[in-house]
Amino acid sequence: MSAYRSPLILLAGALLSASIAGCSDSSDSRPPAPVPPISIETPNAERCEILDGVNCMFPWPSAAFTVADETTPTGRRVNLSQASLPANKQDVRVDPGEWNRNDGFSPSQLIMLQVPGIDLEQTGAAAITDIEQSLNADAPIVVINAETGEQHLIFAELDANTDEPSEQALLIRPMQQFERGGRYIVALRGLRDADGQELEAPAVFRAFRDDTLTDNSAIEDRRAAMEDIFTILADAGIAREKLYLAWDFNIGSVQSITERLLHIRDEAFADLGSAAPLFEVAAVTEFAPCGIDGCGEGEDEQISREVSGTFQVPNFLASDEGGPGSTFYYADPDDGLPDRLGGDNLFTARFFCRIPRSVSEDFAQAPKVQARASLYGHGLLGSAGEVQGGTGNNVDIMADTYQMMFCATDWSGFANEDAGFAVQALQDFSLLPAFFDRQQQGMLNFMFLARLLKHDAGFAAHPAFQSGGVAAFDNSVVYYDGNSQGGILGGALMAVIQDVTRGVLGVPGMAYSFLLRRSIDFDVYKPFFGGGATGDNGGGYPSIKDQGFLLSLAQMLWDRAESSGYVYHIENNTLPNTPSHAVLLQVAYGDHQVSMWAAESMARAIGARLRVPALEPGRHPDSNPFVGLEPVPAGEFLGSVISIWDNGPVGGGAVNGGSAAPPITNTPPFEPDFGEDPHSRPRKDPVAQKQKHFFLMPDGVGRFVDTCDSSLPCTVDGYVPGG
Repeated sequence: MSAYRSPLILLAGALLSASIAGCSDSSDSRPPAPVPPISIETPNAERCEILDGVNCMFPWPSAAFTVADETTPTGRRVNLSQASLPANKQDVRVDPGEWNRNDGFSPSQLIMLQVPGIDLEQTGAAAITDIEQSLNADAPIVVINAETGEQHLIFAELDANTDEPSEQALLIRPMQQFERGGRYIVALRGLRDADGQELEAPAVFRAFRDDTLTDNSAIEDRRAAMEDIFTILADAGIAREKLYLAWDFNIGSVQSITERLLHIRDEAFADLGSAAPLFEVAAVTEFAPCGIDGCGEGEDEQISREVSGTFQVPNFLASDEGGPGSTFYYADPDDGLPDRLGGDNLFTARFFCRIPRSVSEDFAQAPKVQARASLYGHGLLGSAGEVQGGTGNNVDIMADTYQMMFCATDWSGFANEDAGFAVQALQDFSLLPAFFDRQQQGMLNFMFLARLLKHDAGFAAHPAFQSGGVAAFDNSVVYYDGNSQGGILGGALMAVIQDVTRGVLGVPGMAYSFLLRRSIDFDVYKPFFGGGATGDNGGGYPSIKDQGFLLSLAQMLWDRAESSGYVYHIENNTLPNTPSHAVLLQVAYGDHQVSMWAAESMARAIGARLRVPALEPGRHPDSNPFVGLEPVPAGEFLGSVISIWDNGPVGGGAVNGGSAAPPITNTPPFEPDFGEDPHSRPRKDPVAQKQKHFFLMPDGVGRFVDTCDSSLPCTVDGYVPGG
């Protein structure tokens, strides 16, 4: 490829040649007249991405929305303008202040743009049913690591929540997280419409691609940066003349994503020192065994004692109680790291702990065996009370069968009491930072509960937790077990907690921007998000295109408080002053609430190994499923594992009716079209519980044990593949 010469240089050379020729006696030596620059309008170029003449924020994300900043680890800082961001039905635009603290975009960032008339099948773009195709050398839609030139694992889809052309965005989703601090280039080529005709590139991009001089300074000022992109793509075997569109963006650093949560953890535990957190026992409830006719009031088949109360946690939120809607408190001067009001403010969190009959029934006597102590993480907008399920509850069955004491607290920030504020935030995204700040405080609350379980002067020293004067649980090791939201937020907790090193993430996933559109749980919130639930003058964002963009935008802050920002650090790439952890992911095939694809992406980020055979041949919608997931090695394996649990296909011998493969669109799998929701089945299955039992043991002992038939996929409810 010839060396690049800018149109301005070419024009200057042509004018100089013309001047020289004018002094010559030979009319034959005169060069052709220079081509005049063309005019292209780029509205609001100072705050918009100029590559799209219609959508200010597309393509997204883009380096156009960052500025140089030598004080950040990446050398960049996000620079969003409020005037460019979507407005809700009350005409309030999103305040980008908290986003502009970031030094890049999310490792799980959803890429968005609009390509009028595109047909993905005619184009041959990698779909969710064949994500490995995105790595092909001739793939029409690629994302390139700018440093290595390697193609990234992605898939492309059109937003299935609308068929209105002006509202339908092209979505490009990473199925392996982007590298923290990395730079990426998106390149699209050979895009075609429904008739197979190749689409013409947008005007501004054509000017860059074809070396066409313009009279627009916004375009010319960016030309050198675009030439750098073309050079990198050429080195990767992607020719500029074939391109429909190309642009770049950078990913936020580890520091930018994790520093707030790590700071409040380290400050809180430094203040605590060698002491146990303060706590009060509010109630001790003892249950009688169930009678022969079943369980009546005050009776429980599995649990003999419940202890409830409150404990104190350093509060980094900007209100004394730290209630819903509280943001982090930043003292003056603001160094970007949260502080405590008055330097000593405390958050009052509650707890529930349940001691099973297999551990003790007569608390005047020594325990039969000391229980294993485990935190329990509740589900979507639930509460610590989820652990109080009562007779037949899967948590209680697990506790009694395997001598475990589960203790729960609320996921403050994402608990039942936060539901009202969550609805408000969906109608005004400027409120979102408070939603994520309180979730980080909730993480700290869980860490303090773990310290209470582990410290000799904590729960173990209180009579309510003793049997015959002996602690009813072994406080030398603490574990974690959570389901659904407890698996999603639990993935973040298991990357930062210091008193727990092994945990189970039940029906987990990561990146709420990926999960929400594919979950039946989000359906109840859609009217608030879209504005339909609040009337013509209410909040919400009616535009489907805006909604998709806002979910992608939200991920940049949600990374601070959910698995997307942290699972990379669970077992490898550990964070400062943090041990390595191992987790067991138990995934429900065809889950209606937490997408199994998000769980697979999560496993790739962790480096978890796949239990095989994972599914029956042909059961997975992907023609080559589980790309990038290595199988669990033979012999004893102590590391992280993902196991898939299948309740069988609809009408295919499933005992309970079965579940179908989820939609391949970004829409939820509602019953009955997609069979029964298997979301809660793995945690209830005795074989899956036994797998958890072997995993939740001390380091060096806890391991993955294949409790399923090793020649068959893991199944629930007695389903036998091929039977």
